[in-house]
Amino acid sequence: MESLEKGDVVDEHLNVYGVEGLKVADSSIVIKMVGANIYSTALLVKEKATEIILKELMGL
Repeated sequence: MESLEKGDVVDEHLNVYGVEGLKVADSSIVIKMVGANIYSTALLVKEKATEIILKELMGL
């Protein structure tokens, strides 16, 4: 992820800047669009989001 100064709305843990307790995990967080179907990218976002959320819930 980039940074708030560069126009991003989420950090590396998918937290929305300025909103406590809200995460965004969809294709809208992808900075540069791929030149193919977005499905593969959406699956990668989902996998990473699952990993991040599980780590936070388990306290890792």
